[in-house]
Amino acid sequence: MNATEISAILGVVGTVAGLAEKYGPEVYETVKEAIEQSKSKTGPSVADIQAIFAKCLADNAAIQSA
Repeated sequence: MNATEISAILGVVGTVAGLAEKYGPEVYETVKEAIEQSKSKTGPSVADIQAIFAKCLADNAAIQSA
């Protein structure tokens, strides 16, 4: 594993922890399922998951500022 991959993993973990803290442990289960699907080639890629998190964070920021 190289530094870029480790950084990406840490970014996802930080995001998941933040979302779980804010919205509850259900977020963790959703992400876990998506990652398991990704590993089995039946679900989203890691990049897809990261894009979903980025969109959720942006949506939440917009909601909070409204």
